[in-house]
Formats: sequence, C-alpha cells, structure tokens
Amino acid sequence: MMLETELFRLEPDISVLACSGRFTMGTRLKQTEAMSDSLIADGTRKLVLDLTHTELVDSAGLGVIMHMAAHLEQVGGKLRICGANERIRHLLQITHTDMILNCDQDLETSVSRLGGDSQTRTTASS
Repeated sequence: MMLETELFRLEPDISVLACSGRFTMGTRLKQTEAMSDSLIADGTRKLVLDLTHTELVDSAGLGVIMHMAAHLEQVGGKLRICGANERIRHLLQITHTDMILNCDQDLETSVSRLGGDSQTRTTASS
C-alpha cells in the first residue's frame, strides 16, 4: 500500500502529519520528508507524526523520522509520534531509537504533551 500523508494543524501551533500505508522506501517517502522540511522552514515547532494507520516502517522510513526529530531539535522544536503499532514499536526498540523519540499511544496524548487542544483543526491533504 502506498504511503498517504494528511496534514492538519491544531490551534494554536501544533501540526500533525497523519500517515497511512507503508512508511518505506519508494512509497512517496521523499515527499513526506519534503513536507516536514517545508513545515519546519515555515515555522512549525511542534509536530506530531501520527502512525495510527501505518502498517510498517523500514530503515529508510526510520531515517526520515530521525531526520524530522533532528531538524526540529535544531530549531528548538519538538516531535512526538503517536499510534505506532506493535511492529513499529518493536523496530524503535531494537534500534534503540525509542530512547530518543517521544512516542504516545494516541494523538490526544501527543497533543496534550505538546501543550495543545486536540479539538480544533484545519486539514490539508497530500
């Protein structure tokens, strides 16, 4: 299944990239990375990567996630991941990236930990 990414913003300052499908090489991963880079360049400092509907993440996908986290950290921002399934959580554990990346069970928890309200949103798809 191809990677599909939906962007929505939660007021006042949290952006969410909701991904579905396979977060793997050759599945529009570069477009998702470019989207996150553009968001950060445009001032996003609080980003949630919602993997609730993502089947799996491979090493290329993990590289993109780490790039997002590092890029945000460099500009004083924060990345949280939510909704990762057991397979994705296992990947994060065996690569020890779970010690670096902030993961939550659901979007509401991630938004709350970033200091926002998950009720107000605007949507844009890609």
